[in-house]
Amino acid sequence: MKRFVCILALVALFGGAIFAQSDLQPIANVKLQKSEPITLKQLKTRVEAYQKELGRVMTLDERKKVLDTLINEKLVVQAAERDGIRVSDSEVNQNFLQMISQQVGKEVNEAEFAQLIKQQTGMSVDEFMRAQNGMGLSEYKSFLKSQLIAQRYVMEKKHNELSSIAGPADSDIRSYYEMSKQNFVQPDMVKLFLVVVPKSGSVESARSQLTEFQKQLKEKPASSTEIKIRSQQANSGFQAGDMYIKKNSSSSQQLGISMEALLKIFAMNKNEVSDVTETDTDFQCFIVLDKYDAKILTLSDVVMPGTTVTVYEYIKNNMMVQAQNTAVNNALVQLINELRKPENYQLLKNDADLDKVLAW
Repeated sequence: MKRFVCILALVALFGGAIFAQSDLQPIANVKLQKSEPITLKQLKTRVEAYQKELGRVMTLDERKKVLDTLINEKLVVQAAERDGIRVSDSEVNQNFLQMISQQVGKEVNEAEFAQLIKQQTGMSVDEFMRAQNGMGLSEYKSFLKSQLIAQRYVMEKKHNELSSIAGPADSDIRSYYEMSKQNFVQPDMVKLFLVVVPKSGSVESARSQLTEFQKQLKEKPASSTEIKIRSQQANSGFQAGDMYIKKNSSSSQQLGISMEALLKIFAMNKNEVSDVTETDTDFQCFIVLDKYDAKILTLSDVVMPGTTVTVYEYIKNNMMVQAQNTAVNNALVQLINELRKPENYQLLKNDADLDKVLAW
């Protein structure tokens, strides 16, 4: 019986090895600057990412298009390398941090992001990203690097064409606003000045310091400016700053409080100071600096209180970005068509053989 079990274990082991080998088999080869294979595993990873986004299994023809995309990416990256265009790992990491900070709603580093993901999902960053988009952390960063290289390559090769793109006309901006007016809604908002004293040393000392700040804000609400300046000094021992909160469920989730607690904040008056709140790591209090009623924004209104960008400028910038993106995509297609020559790449599987490999 033990011998039979061992044989089964060996069959499973070698079966897994054969499966791994099949995943590592090259199905295409890009050879513009150097010989670089595209493996079945790389294709599966990218297809999985697209399937996560689509919410369905891709067809055979769609998988072939993904293979074409991978070939195009490697052609562009190799062409960029040939022409001395590079993107450093530090640039990739910086772009990645910007992306995750936008998702979280505040600036975070990778360690803080990993801790947040662990607390909220119980997963590692790698597991979380694979569940979200089908790619692990290293795979996603590799994908991001290819995108950044392609973008830089296009910008350098097609600089003259891209720099001459005309901005949107005033009539186009106003027409867009009239058609999308219902989307430019400002919900009820409050502007808070928050003070946080970490429990880095004596807990009682931290409590006492925060209580003093609370007292100061109650006696003189305008002292928030002075407290903010002090917080920015080296080794101040506390953090302080303005924050804007919207009256919606997203804000309650982001702050980690109930809707009932959020509504209590909105019920406070201007210049009213909160009680001292204790968390596992710090003491906090805040003062309500301003309150904003919900309304439909006009073209001359700022998009967000505390900023200077008007709705008009916001629409103009977005329309300009859209025109630039269209131009970049068209320029990229032109460059790919120039690079996609038989001598620069090779499909190692064709027709029925390729169909069989892609039907996993």
